[in-house]
This record gives sequence, structure tokens and C-alpha cells, in this order.
Amino acid sequence: MNTRKADKGLLSGVTSCYIGLMMTVFLFYTGKFGFQGIADAKYSVFLAICGGYILIMLLLMVELVLIGRRRFPSIRSVILKSSWTQRLMVVYLFLTWVSAVISPYFPTTIVGATRDEGVLTITIYILVYLLVSIYGKIQKWMLPAFAVSVSAFDMLCVLQLYGLNPFTLYPEGYNYFGANLDYGGAYLGTIGNVDSVAAFLCIAIPILWSSLVRLRDKCKWFLLIPLGLSLFVLLKMWVLAGLVGVFAGSAISLCVILPVSKRAKKYLCGILLCCAIIALALIFYVDVGNGLLHELHMLFSGRGEDSFGSGRIHIWKEVLSRVPEQLWFGSGPDTMHLANLDPFRRYDERLGMLIVAEIDLAHNEYLNILFHQGIFAVLAYLVALLSAARDWLRCESHNCTAAVSGSAVLCYCIQAFFGFSLCVVSPYFWIILAFLEKTKRE
Repeated sequence: MNTRKADKGLLSGVTSCYIGLMMTVFLFYTGKFGFQGIADAKYSVFLAICGGYILIMLLLMVELVLIGRRRFPSIRSVILKSSWTQRLMVVYLFLTWVSAVISPYFPTTIVGATRDEGVLTITIYILVYLLVSIYGKIQKWMLPAFAVSVSAFDMLCVLQLYGLNPFTLYPEGYNYFGANLDYGGAYLGTIGNVDSVAAFLCIAIPILWSSLVRLRDKCKWFLLIPLGLSLFVLLKMWVLAGLVGVFAGSAISLCVILPVSKRAKKYLCGILLCCAIIALALIFYVDVGNGLLHELHMLFSGRGEDSFGSGRIHIWKEVLSRVPEQLWFGSGPDTMHLANLDPFRRYDERLGMLIVAEIDLAHNEYLNILFHQGIFAVLAYLVALLSAARDWLRCESHNCTAAVSGSAVLCYCIQAFFGFSLCVVSPYFWIILAFLEKTKRE
């Protein structure tokens, strides 16, 4: 028994080291070329840290089997010990491999055509999820370490939002205010694209606020620092996907997170539902004149335009029009750029020119999976998330870690309806999802 505990302790220790590296080295690594090369730099360190973690864990498990400290498990025993969420994620991975291999673009599907989101990256995501869900262990140092890392990240973002260029992440002579004017896109922190920064904050902010609500430790109030900074950055950069993810997800999470009676939670759910109905009615009947609310009013009235949602309506229409051609197994992971979809066009008044943007992702993660991996894969993925949501609802009242993890997963999944998976942020989602899986059993 002691030997078995020692072996599991070793694997848990390696997992804890991996999580520590993700909070520090992975989050802050930018490479030598700043934002100009941050995507390639992040992918390299992703392969090194996440791929290295998987390799070390597999080697240790094989060694333990060879020296007789562990038995090689049978497929039946593995299935019986696994949860439905784990099984469905394995099915999702299997279907992704089928899609990649039979794709006309194979072997480009291994790494991916444009975003490094090929089957190799997805395999790493799933294996990290499975290993952390089995061997991960929440330790006291993790939340304070995460809070410090998030605070440092936010402070860098704040400096950049006010025109400074610490660590020369922007090219010499440029700053944040040159976004979409002096250069394409908008970039912040050590993550890069502001859409990815928003996705990261959709994980960080719910972890911080829900920990404040559920923890009883007096030291929890220091979490107000990273929480305040994160909210400031989110509001200042104003990425709508992140705003919807954080605030809609947090509102829903209140019905689960708050340590109150079931009767009080039912009243809260009723209040939130009434507020949602009133808000939708106002959007339907009142046109504020411009911006997101105007676009929603026009969509509800059946007068939507392809330019709405920063071109997302055009992109979604174009992607959906091509789905029937490859409905079952998709075109293969990260191959949308090769499908020659009709690009999005808009006239930029500031630049005085027509902007033509080729479509290489759907700006909706679920639609992205449907296009790339097919309908079976997206169904497996969605049902796996529903299974995780069921677990969250079942164990939230007595399990603080599960409650916090579930809130972060929900906020991320909501923003994913308008966002996309990239290895600069997605590993954090899979780690949090793994902790939800792990802690539901404790």
C-alpha cells in the first residue's frame, strides 16, 4: 500500500511541477521577437512543457510496470474506472484522428495549416486533460501562485494599454494604440492577440471571484488585487467575446457558487431569468442606434448584415455553407484556410481602404470543430462538456474546488461561441476541466 501511494505521489508531484511551469514559464514566455513571433514562440514552449509532461508521465508509468510496481491495466478496467466525460473526450480524440488521416490535406492535418491546431496539438490537449484529471492534486500554493502570476500579467497589460512598451514586445516605435492601424490585429501582455487575452481572463476572473466567495481563509482578500486588475484589463480592451463570457458565465455561476440554501438559489435563478427576458425584450423593441446592441436588434428583427459581429455573421454563413460537403468527418484539423472560403471584406474609414481578410477559422469553436472534424466529433465534444456540467451541478455544494473550476469552464465555453482554440490559452482550459473531473471524486 505504501509503495502504491509513493508511486502515485511521484506522478502527482510531476503533475504539480507541470502546473507550476504553466503558471510561470508558459504564461510569460514570448520568445525573441515579441508580438511579431509570439505565436511560434508559444507553440514551441507548448510542445516543450505540455509535450514534455506527457512524455515524462508515460515513461514513468512504463518504468513502474517494467519493475513490477504497477500492473498494466486492462482496457475493461480502464473503461470502468473512467467517467463519461473522460470516455467522450477519448472518443472526440479518436474521431479527430480519423478526420486527420482521411482528410485530403493529410499530412498537413498533423500540425495544421495556419494555427498549429492540428491533430498533434489536440492530442496533447486531451492527454494533458486525462493525466491531470487522474494525477492532479490541488495544493495550497497553487491559488496564491496563480494570483501573483495573473497580477504580473495584468500589470504588463495595463502599462501597454496606456501606451508604454515594456520589454519591447511591440516593434520599436509602436505601441498598443497602433492596433489595426499601424499593424494588423491588437496585442497585449505575454499572450498576444487580445481575443486570446480575453479567453485567458475568462478563466482567471471566475477562478478569482468564485474563490473569494467560497473560501473561508482570511487571506483570501488579497485575491481582490488580481481580480480588480483583470476586470480593468477586460473592460479597457473591450473584447465582446470576453465580456459576454465573463459576465454571462458569472451570472449563471452565481446560482451554483453562492453558499446559500437551495430555496435562495431558486429565487436567484428566477430573478436572473426575468432579467434575461427583459433584456431580450428591450433589445428586440428598442434600437439604440449603433454598436453591439444595434446589431442584436437588427438580427432579432431579421435585418442582419454580414458585417455584424466584426464580420462573424459572414464567416459563420460561409463556413456553414461548406459543412454539408464534409459533414461526417470534416476537412481535417486546422485546414479551413485551404478550403478557399469567400473572404470577409470591409471598408476601413481610418485607413481609407478596403480590408480583405481570408477565413482560416470560424470564430466559433463549436462551428470550428464541426467544419474541421465533422458532426460526430462536435457531438462527442459537446456531450462531454454537458457531462462535466452535470458533475459540476452535482458536487458544487460540498466541493469548493469543483465549484470554482466549473465556473471557469462555463465562462470559457461561453466565450468560445465567439472565439477559437489556440495553444497560447487552451491548455489552461483543459487543466481546469481536468481539475473539475478530479475534484468531483474527492
